[in-house]
Amino acid sequence: MRLQCYCSIVLLLLLHAFAASSAATDFDFFYHVQQWPCSFCDTKKGCCFPNNVKPAADFGIHGLWPNYAACRPATADADADAPEIRISKTKKKCWPESCNATDSFSLLQVRDLLGDMDRNWGTLSCKSNDSTPFWSHEWEKHGTCSNMDQHTYFAAALQFKARFNLTRILLDAGITPSDEKTYFLSSILDAITEATGSKPSIGCNKGVAGEMQLFEVYQCVDRTGTRPVDCPGPVQGRKCSDKVQFPAF
Repeated sequence: MRLQCYCSIVLLLLLHAFAASSAATDFDFFYHVQQWPCSFCDTKKGCCFPNNVKPAADFGIHGLWPNYAACRPATADADADAPEIRISKTKKKCWPESCNATDSFSLLQVRDLLGDMDRNWGTLSCKSNDSTPFWSHEWEKHGTCSNMDQHTYFAAALQFKARFNLTRILLDAGITPSDEKTYFLSSILDAITEATGSKPSIGCNKGVAGEMQLFEVYQCVDRTGTRPVDCPGPVQGRKCSDKVQFPAF
């Protein structure tokens, strides 16, 4: 009787482990995305500050996004089996998203991180000056596909930012915020590559006056969320010119 009970427990544990492993999301790397606040604000949409307090002149986290090294063909069967995978207009899936609709964001799970999140991951959108909806969106769209729990996911993004301080990296390379100067994009890429040991991708936008601005830095990170790796190519939809402005904030 004891042997039968023991075997039943072992079987249940094996089934649980199999279910957990089968539920893991398949992806190749993370984009750790940080944005320069002035470039976010210097557009026709403008910006608003979290809790009506202007943040420091420092890159802020946009998100930690699971991604594929190359977009994958989307088959009808795959779409039916994995509705959480985003399908592009060209019938390809380029990243997973919204992998668990039942795992809602909870402030209680990250309560010890909230001060750090306020300083480094605040919203600039005018939809709300409370960052909670922003964090909720990032967790539910991207974090649920990370194979991490909520605390591990947000802590990983914060720790990576602290480890590779982009603002300090650029300042040390002589690339300082300015409304007059422009910088070669290659110089920005080289400075970050040298400091981190991996090549990032850069996303740009246009300011109110039409100038090309450094907007976002996409650092690629391995599946553990800790080790920088080379990005597979440029970010789609965020093209930059050879020279860009790094506007003062």
